[in-house]
Amino acid sequence: MENTTENIKESEYLIIPNPIYDVVFKYLMDDPESAIIVLSTLINEKIKKLHLEPLTHPEKKEMQEIYAAIPDPKTKDDIKLFHLDFTATIELPDGSEELIMIELQKASEPDDIFRFKRYISKNFQRKLKKEIVDPETQAIEIVDRPIKLIPVFILNFRIENEINDLLIRTDRIKTGVFKNRSFQKHNEFIDNLSYNILVVQLPNLHNIQEDEYKNDEYKTKLYALLKLFDQKSRVKDNDHRLRLIRKFFPGFLDRVIVRLRSAAIENPLLEEQMYAEDEYLKALIKRDNKISFFEQKLVETEKELDSTKEQLDTTKEQLDHEIKLRENKNKALHEKNKALEEKDKALEEKDKALEEKDKALEKKDRMIEELRKKSGL
Repeated sequence: MENTTENIKESEYLIIPNPIYDVVFKYLMDDPESAIIVLSTLINEKIKKLHLEPLTHPEKKEMQEIYAAIPDPKTKDDIKLFHLDFTATIELPDGSEELIMIELQKASEPDDIFRFKRYISKNFQRKLKKEIVDPETQAIEIVDRPIKLIPVFILNFRIENEINDLLIRTDRIKTGVFKNRSFQKHNEFIDNLSYNILVVQLPNLHNIQEDEYKNDEYKTKLYALLKLFDQKSRVKDNDHRLRLIRKFFPGFLDRVIVRLRSAAIENPLLEEQMYAEDEYLKALIKRDNKISFFEQKLVETEKELDSTKEQLDTTKEQLDHEIKLRENKNKALHEKNKALEEKDKALEEKDKALEEKDKALEKKDRMIEELRKKSGL
């Protein structure tokens, strides 16, 4: 694909609603086939099945959307911030299958990080019901298992200027510290407590050169998909539409393009809703981020209070222990004093007995002396 526009006839352009707008993007992802194309291209996995609702949701719905809403004064409809959660069955290289969760979020403001953290935290707690066989009894048990989570962020701003890449991917690397060796095999404990993150930086579309993707099928498809979000292709005087060169988009995107082009036909209020996003979305994002920020602070405060309570409980235990030691010490001193008193009493009685004995001896000596005198001895 080339970016040149020389000698391109007007008939070779296609006009689509701008998918950077939530209302357009939601309409695109409401179509299961289009959603599979978008998601499989982003994560570079073969998606065999796609469920547009969390497994833990009690009702069957095509899509689970988490909103923070305010009414549009013009249409009276809710203007909504949403993120989309999908559970997908992917085919692994060895032919086996794995159920994963894909969390897709889109943002135009850097401060959205607070909102992102809140959503990820909620999805990270999602569980999968799984049957296991007890090796001893052969009984079948139903247990909860974590679901592998892949968060995908489509950003209309840059988060780094070191390499200015279009897609940043964090890969989980498991390394033994002492042996300094990494291991690639699945580890249920570690892999269920961590996740990869994919971050798209749309402004970097024009920093990517053809030789950086033309010999790689995944990169070629990924670049073509993200060109559908190219904000530099906005129609003059109308940010709600993109003007793209049709021949630059491979056939695998035909379904996505048809879906986008039908958005205005299927939704007569599309323009009104896009204008509403222009006017109110920033305020809504700011409010939602503020809510998320204070929710995070509340969690931190609760953790601090729990920590303080633990410290107070520990201090109380220490004080109770010290009080008990003092009570035991006082009891020992009391018993010691009592024993000393008894000893003093015994000594007094002994002294009294000795005194009586001395008196008896003196009396005896007098009697003997008197007898001597009487007998003239």
